Amino acid sequence: MKFIIVFFFVLASSCTTSMLTDNSNVILKSRITYYSVGEDKWGDLVACPKTPRAKEGITVSAHPDFPFGTKIKIPSLSGIIGDGIFIVQDRGSAVTKKKASKGECHVFDVFVKTKNIMYKHANKNNMYMDVHVLDE
Repeated sequence: MKFIIVFFFVLASSCTTSMLTDNSNVILKSRITYYSVGEDKWGDLVACPKTPRAKEGITVSAHPDFPFGTKIKIPSLSGIIGDGIFIVQDRGSAVTKKKASKGECHVFDVFVKTKNIMYKHANKNNMYMDVHVLDE
């Protein structure tokens, strides 16, 4: 019996299995990272053909499981980076390969204006947060 309880606890606390629902929205425990202009040759250009430039408080880079235009809410970032609601407008090898989570859960890379802001959030905020995939 102890084995079953321990197994269930480990399973429930894992990134890959923490997919809950809140009304019709999916909630994922995810790794949150940050990126900014000046990190690579792309600057603030994004992969979404409908969006010319990344914007702080709006743009997030995500795995192809989340099509461009998907809205997500990261409640822990509400009031810290915009209202905490972002739109998937970018991709990247780090999020596609889930490098920051070692392949265990989705990675959402939040765009911020500068490297200083990026480092501040990376050092101050939790690495893992609930991400609500919004149905709209």
